[in-house]
Amino acid sequence: MFDDAGAWYIYRSYGIHWCTNVVTGPQGTASAVLLRGGTIVHGRSVAVARRGREDHLADGPGKLSQALGITGALSGTTIDGGLIDVELDPNPTRSTIVETPRIGISVAQDRLWRFVLTE
Repeated sequence: MFDDAGAWYIYRSYGIHWCTNVVTGPQGTASAVLLRGGTIVHGRSVAVARRGREDHLADGPGKLSQALGITGALSGTTIDGGLIDVELDPNPTRSTIVETPRIGISVAQDRLWRFVLTE
């Protein structure tokens, strides 16, 4: 989390699930964005095999990491290193982004720091 912008910061949540973050600030400053979910675009059969199911492949941070085969070994490498391709919607509009309260925390639950793309 204190690395240069563009680095992967991967950690275990509760010693069970890998959580994937992208560092967003300058080196030495704690600044990262947790990838809370995604859509498997390529390699769906591999993601299904990793998750052991066909539904809910990547609709949570631990599920996303498992579906993509992300482990702590990736932490510290860079987002442009070619290990994982992240594709952003090239035309998101403000109306498709919903701000919601954070979940799974005990403080600052009222802060709208959780952003969800709606379809």
